Amino acid sequence: MLRIGGRGITAPAFLANPDYRNYVFKTIKAVSVDMETTAFAHVAYANEIPFIAFRSLSDLAGGDDSTDIGAFFGSGLAESNEAKVTLGFLEAWSNTHKNLDE
Repeated sequence: MLRIGGRGITAPAFLANPDYRNYVFKTIKAVSVDMETTAFAHVAYANEIPFIAFRSLSDLAGGDDSTDIGAFFGSGLAESNEAKVTLGFLEAWSNTHKNLDE
């Protein structure tokens, strides 16, 4: 399954409780919760270092929406998608900056 977009939030905990995950979705329409990227962003901000992140999520905290969750985690789909987006961004950014330098 591939979903693009949606509201992502940050939290300091892994949401293994499906009831709480549903509460977060119903209350603020969050479709994903991130822990790691926000930590990197905070350190970059505190040190005045430019930062951009691309996320591709491969799991659903406490969920089992896939019939074979082990195969889903091991598929490499999230990593592959994130790599494609990152490389596409870097190529577009490089081309934009080449045009500005000319």
